[in-house]
Amino acid sequence: MAHSYCLLQRLTNAPVLIKYINLFERYIINLGPIGVELFFVLSGFLIGGILIKIFDNTEFTFAEVRRFWVRRWFRTLPNYWLILSLNIIIFVFIKGNSIDANQYLGYIFLQNFVHPDVLHVFPEGWSLSIEEWFYLTLPVVIYLTTLVVKPVNKPGFLVKVFIAYLASFLLIRIFNAFNPLNGIDPDEGIRKIVVFRLDAVMYGVLAAYLNYYHKPFIVSIKKKLFIISLVGSLVLYYFIVKYELAFRSQPDPTFRFVSNAFLYLVIPLVFALSLPYAASTRDWSSKTLSAIVRHISKISYSMYLVHFSLFIPLFINRKVDSTLAGLLQYFAYWIVVIVFSSLLYRYYEQPVMKLRDKWKEGK
Repeated sequence: MAHSYCLLQRLTNAPVLIKYINLFERYIINLGPIGVELFFVLSGFLIGGILIKIFDNTEFTFAEVRRFWVRRWFRTLPNYWLILSLNIIIFVFIKGNSIDANQYLGYIFLQNFVHPDVLHVFPEGWSLSIEEWFYLTLPVVIYLTTLVVKPVNKPGFLVKVFIAYLASFLLIRIFNAFNPLNGIDPDEGIRKIVVFRLDAVMYGVLAAYLNYYHKPFIVSIKKKLFIISLVGSLVLYYFIVKYELAFRSQPDPTFRFVSNAFLYLVIPLVFALSLPYAASTRDWSSKTLSAIVRHISKISYSMYLVHFSLFIPLFINRKVDSTLAGLLQYFAYWIVVIVFSSLLYRYYEQPVMKLRDKWKEGK
C-alpha cells in the first residue's frame, strides 16, 4: 500500500489530485507498517495452526520438525531466492552498480538480524526474514523443551512454551528501549530487526491455539472479540498517525520507552482478536468477488516479492505529461504486478509445490 502510494505521488501532476494526495499522506503512509503487522498475525494463525496440529497429533520428534521446515521452505525459499537473484542481476549487470558481500546475507536471512537492513537490492525482504527465523526457532524451542519436560498435558505444555517464547523477545525489546542498540530510530532500528520482532508472529499462533483447543468458547465470543479488535485498531491507528509512532522517535523519554517496547506487542495482539470471527466468515454473496479474492490470496506471496524492488523502478522515474497519463501508468503498474505474479505462481510456485508433495509421498 505505502509503496504503491509513493508511486502514485510521483506519477500524478494535477494540482487538485496532488492536494488531496498530500492531505491524506500521513493517513495512508502509516497503513504500510500496520499492514505488515496484520501479515505477521495472519501467518501465525495459518502456519502456526499447522504446527499446533502436528504437535497435538504426533510425538513431535525431530523428524516432524524437519518435515515442517521442508514444507515451509518449499513454499517460501524458491520464490524468494529467484526474485532476490533477479534483483541482484538487475542491480549489478543492468544498472551497473557494484555489490558487496553483505548483499548475499539475504540468501540466509541475516541482512537484518541484529542491525538495520544491509540488503539494498531487496529492502522489503526484512519482514520475510523475521518470519523465517520465527518458523526456524519456534519448533526447535518446542522440541528441545519436550526433551527436558515430557508433555503430559499437551495444551498446557504448549501454551507455556508459547508465552515463554513471546515474553523472551518482549524482554529483549524492553531492554533495548533502555539501551538502544541501533539508536532511537523506531523504524530501521526496532521494527525491522529480527531479534526485536520474533514475537510478532506469535500473537497469531496464540489465536490459532485458542481456536484449536478452545474453539466452542472462542466461537461464542468471536463477535465481541471482533468489536474489541475493531475499536482497538481505530484507537491505535489514531495514535500512530498523530504521533508518527512507526517512523519518528518521540522526544519524551517515557513515551518513547512505551512506544519502543510495547507498540509492537499491542498492534498484533489487537489484530489477533479479530481472527476467530474472520476464520468463521467464509461465505461470499458474489462468486466473482470470491474467485478474485481466492486468486489474489494465491498470488499474494509473489506480489509481495515483485511489487517493489522489481517493478516500481520501471515506473517511478518515468516522466508523465498529464494526470491521465500518470493514472494510466499507475494502473498499468498494478496490471503488470498481478499478471507477472499470476504467471510466477502458475509456472514456478505450483511446480515447486508439486515437488514438495512428491517429496512428502516419497517419505
